[in-house]
Amino acid sequence: MAQELDLRKLRCSGLQNRGIALFLAASTLTSVSALSQTSPIAATPSTPRLVAYLFAPKGVNLADSIKSLDLSRVTDLNLAFGDPQKCDGTCNAQSDMRFSIKGQLDADVDAVIASAHTSGVKVFLSVGGGGGDQMIIQFYNAGLAAPLVASLDQYIRAHHFDGVDVDVEDPANMGHPYASFVSLLTLTLHAEGRLVTGAVAKYLQASMPGSALHQFDFINVMNYSSYADAVTALQFYAQDENVPKDKIVLGVPFFASNAGDSKEEDYNTILAVYPNAWKVNLVGGGTLDDGQGFYYVGEETMAQETQLGKQYGGIMVWHLLGDAAAPHSLLKVIEKNL
Repeated sequence: MAQELDLRKLRCSGLQNRGIALFLAASTLTSVSALSQTSPIAATPSTPRLVAYLFAPKGVNLADSIKSLDLSRVTDLNLAFGDPQKCDGTCNAQSDMRFSIKGQLDADVDAVIASAHTSGVKVFLSVGGGGGDQMIIQFYNAGLAAPLVASLDQYIRAHHFDGVDVDVEDPANMGHPYASFVSLLTLTLHAEGRLVTGAVAKYLQASMPGSALHQFDFINVMNYSSYADAVTALQFYAQDENVPKDKIVLGVPFFASNAGDSKEEDYNTILAVYPNAWKVNLVGGGTLDDGQGFYYVGEETMAQETQLGKQYGGIMVWHLLGDAAAPHSLLKVIEKNL
């Protein structure tokens, strides 16, 4: 999840003197094992989840975009991405840890959240993102997880988010400092009745401590490929990682990738060039990107993957603005099969 070529792989000055922030600041690495015992909040809905990422490429206004979206079946909306700024040199306690969603005014963020809440949809701030995750990593690797979490919590409360989605996709930086960050975050947000979820993938899992994985209220599994791969990924988390099935949400793509995964195009772009692309999972030879071949999930496979996800915790989509209009909306295919 991220910006430009790879949508998958993409400031704590003035903080209020709150009791929780003081507690977090006093936390040490030796206390993390105790914090990791924080139990997830019971977060299972009566129907399978439909989690949707709302990502704004450069120049796109989220408050305007949400006006054209049908959120009637969406249960959880992840705004992507909210991060602090890059440190000027080595990160320290005086570094700017304030969070924001790049390109979006606070008023725009508030408008999106208000609209979603009116539709009964929970709204999460997705932090990190491939590439953007370095803005999170730089702080927790410097031993600054506590003030970072305090800053994030301040932003979450100010805008009335329902929780945080953690999207760190760098396997070289998902060890003990990552687990400490997740522990502090879940401790803080659970005490407020908010949720913490994780964007995960099978190829990343060996780098993530189990103590972190099992604190998430539910996980969004970034699969984005074939039905067979989806089956394997879901079984891996249910059987090998012992995550309850109803907390495992299958991620599906509203985008297409070329053979080398070096180029991506939204599904609506694919359909505009290849009008019958909805029937299949692979196109190429046309005017788009010099005729490169692109693989994606067409309508039939999307229906199958949705039915699979229904046997677990539901479906997650990356990303809403990549969908095509009726009659070939992938979101509508998901809604019919979930």
